[in-house]
Amino acid sequence: MVWLPPDLSQSCTYQSTITTCQPSTIVFLQLIAQIFGYSKDEKLSKQFGGGFQLFSEGFNFSPGHEEDGAPAEEYDFVVVGAGSAGCVVANRLSEIPEWKVLLLEAGGEEPEVADVPSFPPVVVRSSLDWGYQTQPSPHSCLARRNRRCAWYRGRVMGGSSTINYLIYIRGHPRDYDEWEELGNHGWSYSDVLPYFIKSERNENPEKIEPQYHGFDGYLPVGYFPYQDQNTLALVEAYQELGLPYLDQNAEQLIGTMLMQHTTEDGRRASSNVAFIRPIRNKRENLTVQTKAHVYRVLIDPTTKKAYGVEYRKNNKLHTVLARKEVILSAGSINSPAILMLSGVGPADHLKQHGIELLKDLAVGHNLQDHTTIDGVVFALSNQTATTVTDQQLQQDVFYYRDTHRGPLSSTGPLQANAFVQTKYEREPGRPDIQFSIDSTNVENFYTDPILTAETAVLPLSYYDGLMVRPILLNPQSRGVIRLNDSDPINGLPVIHANTFFEEIDLRRIVEGVKQSLNLLRTKALQHLGAALVTTPLPACSHVAFGTDEYWACIAQAYTTTIFHPVGTCKMGPSKDPKAVVSPELKVYGIENLRVIDASIMPKIVRGNTNAAVIMIGEKGSDLVKERWLKQDQHDPAYYGFDFDSFSDK
Repeated sequence: MVWLPPDLSQSCTYQSTITTCQPSTIVFLQLIAQIFGYSKDEKLSKQFGGGFQLFSEGFNFSPGHEEDGAPAEEYDFVVVGAGSAGCVVANRLSEIPEWKVLLLEAGGEEPEVADVPSFPPVVVRSSLDWGYQTQPSPHSCLARRNRRCAWYRGRVMGGSSTINYLIYIRGHPRDYDEWEELGNHGWSYSDVLPYFIKSERNENPEKIEPQYHGFDGYLPVGYFPYQDQNTLALVEAYQELGLPYLDQNAEQLIGTMLMQHTTEDGRRASSNVAFIRPIRNKRENLTVQTKAHVYRVLIDPTTKKAYGVEYRKNNKLHTVLARKEVILSAGSINSPAILMLSGVGPADHLKQHGIELLKDLAVGHNLQDHTTIDGVVFALSNQTATTVTDQQLQQDVFYYRDTHRGPLSSTGPLQANAFVQTKYEREPGRPDIQFSIDSTNVENFYTDPILTAETAVLPLSYYDGLMVRPILLNPQSRGVIRLNDSDPINGLPVIHANTFFEEIDLRRIVEGVKQSLNLLRTKALQHLGAALVTTPLPACSHVAFGTDEYWACIAQAYTTTIFHPVGTCKMGPSKDPKAVVSPELKVYGIENLRVIDASIMPKIVRGNTNAAVIMIGEKGSDLVKERWLKQDQHDPAYYGFDFDSFSDK
């Protein structure tokens, strides 16, 4: 078994009365572990062994050799992180048969539990999740335990594409034009659209604008096979409010649609499923190692050339060498942490931790995320609630196992999407709020909103209430990632999200809440019997319900996120003092080192980020190929530099 479910004992007590703290939920999790706790890929990784343990003895052996003194393995490219971008990069680089590619992933194999579209609540906080939390802040997460918000990130093959909500939305075309306007030539919408198309294998050409889509890429994109009446009614309600039905992966976003997802035949298509599983053990030049936790990039302090990485696997420290490049695709939290441990980052911060500075760059800065809130709840009538008995839930689990159909083959009301513009957005046609409608259990939430959030493990398909989430698409606040002060090597990176530090972000969220309440005026939701729950939540009971002040209090107390951290290795021109990588994604001042993941975004896209990160993986791979194919043509024997020169360093 490769999957361990969330441990509810950390939150639930014997006095807890909410559904998810009852014995039936434990029975459900045990059933899921028995049926779906294994991985199709387990046999593929047996040859590499398993299990690893964090270490604390430091880096104290000769780079270029293993811990036992044996020579280190050599590859042309070492890709760190098998997430949304890393899987794409490993696939595309290994298309060149002469190139030897190593893909390293800190987590394990992707288990079958991740296949089930309705199971995101089951896989977050489980063994597939890094378990990150933000630092306490005076402006957000004020009602959360210890005033810290959870930031779910995938520690597994496929990374966060294995635990996310499968949404395929690219963002607004102006997002990418804006990147180019910031000095990132080659990243305009017209430049990146071919890479979106290249990846995609859209399964519903008749329901989209086909000129914006691909149909023979690795990534399956399509509709779930199941929608309940509430989901379809929400799309209808948005249209009643004047939002046109659009293909929101074309050039217009303000409107509504039944969203497409990274799914095929009722199952999740993570970047691992789409880009690695079809080629793994088929391309002899590709090696995949799981449970291989990379700590630093090896960089020669004299030449400032990256030439390998150090990682921990099987309780042993390993070195692997890269003849051409090291590529960090470890995500917006881990990529900056690895850079800083390697001597690349803010000089004062590295000095504080006794790390030799190789290049002073604003690594870890420019952190952005898509913030949203808990607290806007529409209760449904008994006729439209989709809650089921424990027996029916078990039957649906077995039905899904056998058919990949039924309620578990979708994400419930989250399929209904809308982008809107508030009075604070000045650019015509560009949204600043996205509406996401999550499922919830009304009694649980109003009994204990914090415990309900911490123990939400039941499938998205079953609910008696709709949690309306206005999502802030263009935050002005900026956070920072730091190394852990008490243990920079083994400790989780420190996240200062700085959510709502800029007042305009809070104002936009409040305006988004007010716009969302218009849904209750529609015939579609009145037919469902939907009604706003007006019971004040505990942290804001001192404020008059429904006022702007109340919703601002809710936003700051019951802050949450849709888990889209970006920007911490900012892409920008050399004149930008905050830039970490060039428009070619090369780390400034360090040769043969690139970052290819969400951390390079100079500004967050106005939409779910997974599609954009896959695009970054596609374009980044071509940038690598552009350099090295030309180089290899010029000198086929070229390997960059002599590894023997590093043996005594």
